[in-house]
Amino acid sequence: MAEESKYKGKSWNPREGLGRLRRAAEKTEGRTIGWERHAEDDGFLEQHAIAQRGTHLGESLLASFNRIARNTADTPAGAVAGTVSGFQGKTVTVRLDEGGELACDVRQALKKQIKGVKNPLCVGDRVQVERPNPAEGVIAAVAVRHNQLARADSHNKALLHVLAANIDRLVVVSALADPEFKPGFLDRYLVIAAANDIEPLIVLNKRDLADPSAPLALYRGIGYATVATCITDPADPGLAELRDALAGATAVFAGQSGVGKSSLLNTLFPHVAARVGDVSAGTGLGRHTTTAARSYPLPSGGTLIDTPGIRECAIAGLTAIDVALFYPEIARLHHACKFNDCSHTHEPECAVGAAVERGEIAASRYESYCSIVEEDLAEA
Repeated sequence: MAEESKYKGKSWNPREGLGRLRRAAEKTEGRTIGWERHAEDDGFLEQHAIAQRGTHLGESLLASFNRIARNTADTPAGAVAGTVSGFQGKTVTVRLDEGGELACDVRQALKKQIKGVKNPLCVGDRVQVERPNPAEGVIAAVAVRHNQLARADSHNKALLHVLAANIDRLVVVSALADPEFKPGFLDRYLVIAAANDIEPLIVLNKRDLADPSAPLALYRGIGYATVATCITDPADPGLAELRDALAGATAVFAGQSGVGKSSLLNTLFPHVAARVGDVSAGTGLGRHTTTAARSYPLPSGGTLIDTPGIRECAIAGLTAIDVALFYPEIARLHHACKFNDCSHTHEPECAVGAAVERGEIAASRYESYCSIVEEDLAEA
C-alpha cells in the first residue's frame, strides 16, 4: 500500500519538482508530443525547433538566466559595456568595448538571483559595468545569453558548471596518443555541444604519434567537421584549415588534460601564450596548465576561449532519448525501433542494436552512448 501523504488531500509526486522547473523556463509555442517518431523527417524537425521539443536542465537554467538578464536590461546611468574575459579568484575580468580590461566585482543583488550553477557568470557573458573610479568596476547588469557551454560539476552533479557563453563553435581537442585516444570523452563533448546548440569541430591532435585515418573517416562519415593536426610541422595543412575555421568566430577550445590544447593554441596564435605542461609519466594523464577559462581576441577579428583541461566530463539533465537524438547515426534509426521510448540498450527489436551488429554503427560510438545512459544519467 502506498505511503499516505502527510499533506491532507494531496498525494506526493516525486516529479513535481521537475514540473515546476520546466514551467519556470521561458514559454515556447508548446511542446510537440511524440516528435521523436519523426526524427527522419527534416521538414517536421525544421517546423518544430528543438527548443520547442523538450527542456533539459541546461535549457532551463539558460532560460532562467535570460529572464534575469531581461529584468536587469535597463542600463545604469554611466555604465559601460563589456565582455567577461576571465577570472582572478572571485574577481571578474571584463574586456571593455571602449578598450582595455577591468577587474570587477559582481553586485550582490545580481549574484543572488543566479542559482543552480557553480558560477553565476562565465567567460563570454555580455555585461554592464559601473565604475566608481577608473581602477574599479561593479557588474550591475547582464545581457541575454544566446547559448552556453555547460557540463555537470565534477563535485556536485546537481549543479552545472558553465564554462562559456555566446559561442559560435566548440573545438573539441583530442590526442591520438600520449595520452591514449579516448573516443568516449570526445563523444561526451559532442553531446554537450548538440544539447547547447553549438557547432562542434573535432581536432585530432598529435597525428605525428598515431595514424588519424580511422577516427577521421568515422567522424567525417557521421557528419562532423574533423581535422588532424601536428604542431611540430609548421606546414601542417590541418593547422591552416583550423586557423581558417576560427576566423571571425567566437570559439571555445575544450578537451582532456594533456591533449596538447595549450601547445596547439600557442602554435596557431603565438600571442595567446598559454601555459604548456607534459603528460605525467607515472599516470599517463595530462597535467592541468589552464586553470580557469580565459578569452583572447584574435587578429582575424574572432575570439578564442581556452577552458581548463578536465579528466571527467559528465552529462546531466538529459534523458536517454535526448542523448540518442544527439547521436546522428542513432537518431536516424530511432523511429524504426519497436518502442517509441526505446533506450537502445536492452529492448527487443531495437533497430540501433541491429545496426551495431551489422557494423553500420561504430562499436566505439555505441559503447560511449551506453556509458552515458547507464552511468551518467543513472547518477543524475
